[in-house]
Amino acid sequence: MKTAHFLFILANCACNIVVYSQIPTGYYNSAENQSEQSLKSALHNIINDHVEYDYTSSSETDTWDILKVADAQPNNPNNVLLIYTRESVNGSQEYASGAGWNREHVWAKSRGDFGTAIGAGTDVHNLRASNINVNSTRLNYSFDDCTSNSCKNTFGNYYSSSALIFEPRDEDKGDVARIIFYMDVRYEGGDDELDLEMIEDVLSTSSKQPRHGVRSTLLEWHAQDPVDDFERNRNNVIYGYQENRNPFIDHPELVDYLWGDKQDQQWNSSLSIPSNRQVNIHIPNPIVTDYLNFESDINFNRIKLFNIDGKVIHEHLGNSNRIQMPASTGIYFLQLHHGNSVILKKLIIKEF
Repeated sequence: MKTAHFLFILANCACNIVVYSQIPTGYYNSAENQSEQSLKSALHNIINDHVEYDYTSSSETDTWDILKVADAQPNNPNNVLLIYTRESVNGSQEYASGAGWNREHVWAKSRGDFGTAIGAGTDVHNLRASNINVNSTRLNYSFDDCTSNSCKNTFGNYYSSSALIFEPRDEDKGDVARIIFYMDVRYEGGDDELDLEMIEDVLSTSSKQPRHGVRSTLLEWHAQDPVDDFERNRNNVIYGYQENRNPFIDHPELVDYLWGDKQDQQWNSSLSIPSNRQVNIHIPNPIVTDYLNFESDINFNRIKLFNIDGKVIHEHLGNSNRIQMPASTGIYFLQLHHGNSVILKKLIIKEF
């Protein structure tokens, strides 16, 4: 989940949140009961042949225009939220001579050398509003955990110019993974398009092979950072323009059937955790206790407590319905994970 994003949307939130999705009825029917390569082929055929837009156009809708809607800050549609930094900036400042924002190709445009050409180069599922300097720092590095002594920090992201690795902030890791998964399935080499494939290797910055890594790390990031409402809304917005969707946002469990431990099993959408399930959790604001107990029948598998600056104060892994409250008064935010869903809550802590 994205810290800054939920700080924005929860600033004036009510105490109950309903998570929902807008997947068109029957959209994934042809993928039902498929497995392995047949499943991948079915998904490719579903999301193939999307409506394409120019990268930049002075007269027609272009990728700038779509990103202003898809990446809009939830309570301020004039701004966009930037990947890797979660800054909120004026959407009308498209580049502004380097003072605005630009467009990050998450699957690096040199990995296949498609540049900004119509098709893979303008597919908005692969584009994110980005901080110009961080976008430049990321270059075309492979996505992987940056653990060497050469790693440097920028806005909470880690990168190494010698290891050729870029590790996004925890809040963006799942988003990045699901975009790479989408590109792998969307572009399969037919109709004179590239065949993009995830790999385990880290490629040189000069390589133009249509490959991107690191697959095992991306699979881990997908599990660590589940789909959230920002991604769901973004998927719906892009579908409204391109008329295709990111299957791994709609059905995160598909990853297990394509690259995980269920490759030999048939996928069925009925196995998915319903994203339109309403979850009511009572938060007794203001809170005047040292532990918060959740009045819910759900056992959360991960709970995070953030302060208003986005710093993690407490984190609990494993099934639990309680978390320790901070000693200092103020406004805090909870991130509650259950299955593939995330619930967000605003807390007001007072002295007790």
